[in-house]
Amino acid sequence: MERFNLRKIAMQFGELVRAEWSTFWFATLGAVLMSFSIIALVVPYRFAGAGLAGVALLARYVFDVSPAWVIAAGNLLLLAWGWRALSPRFVLWTLYVSMLSSGAVAFFELFRYPVLGNTFRAALLGGVCSGIGMGLVFRVGGSTGGTDVIVAAAKKRWGVDMGMFSFYINTAILFLSWFAVDLEQLLMGGVLLYVESVTIDSVLKSFDRRKQVTVITCKVEEVKRFIVDDMEKGATLIRGEGAYTGAERPMIMVVLNRRQAMELKLFTVSVDPNAFIIMADVAEVVGEGFKHWKNI
Repeated sequence: MERFNLRKIAMQFGELVRAEWSTFWFATLGAVLMSFSIIALVVPYRFAGAGLAGVALLARYVFDVSPAWVIAAGNLLLLAWGWRALSPRFVLWTLYVSMLSSGAVAFFELFRYPVLGNTFRAALLGGVCSGIGMGLVFRVGGSTGGTDVIVAAAKKRWGVDMGMFSFYINTAILFLSWFAVDLEQLLMGGVLLYVESVTIDSVLKSFDRRKQVTVITCKVEEVKRFIVDDMEKGATLIRGEGAYTGAERPMIMVVLNRRQAMELKLFTVSVDPNAFIIMADVAEVVGEGFKHWKNI
């Protein structure tokens, strides 16, 4: 029965990879970057950590156990505990990322790495490297396991607030490191986690960032034709009215990337120097021509 289940899981994962090929590559690259950061930029400096990775680091510092074993065993136990409350996709990608991370950690342990003299720089570099890796995994809807599994299962079972629950768990694990590292290493671990979270946010936003352009012009038809015919983009016409003049003032709203937004601005100014243009940063766009709702 166990063999059959393992074969079934392998077949399901194969189908998932074929359906989400880009997810496979982003998750693979992200897992490798996270593993490299742990071995080359965290362990040599004995920085404190949070989540399951923090527990793995504590096991390394106190018992000299490879983080690979703790990451693999911990995620398997957590998935076995919470799999009934989790979606099959979440379980499969979490299982893949955690197993790959364990293997990558074991691989990177075979090499020696130069140690930076400035621990603050090491914390910054470690936070950026691991943040990029985790951001790539999160961007495609994957999971790195650990506390993600606990929080996701707890939300489904008991309806807890995910943000606060995750914060409490990670804070508790971080301060448990006090018994294994000194104050400076604990603080540098906090710096690393902060940089990591900022980097994750930047990675998630950078892939989907767009410009929302709103144009108020008397040359509506010319600008509309440029967007539809030359740029091959859709747009929305909004009927407005001037507050002072009371005259009808149609507006054109369109979402573009940075280069296209600049093209539209230059064209609009060329046909109507008195045009009023508003540009706003948009963190995410879901719909035809942009991100598909299934990738949310």
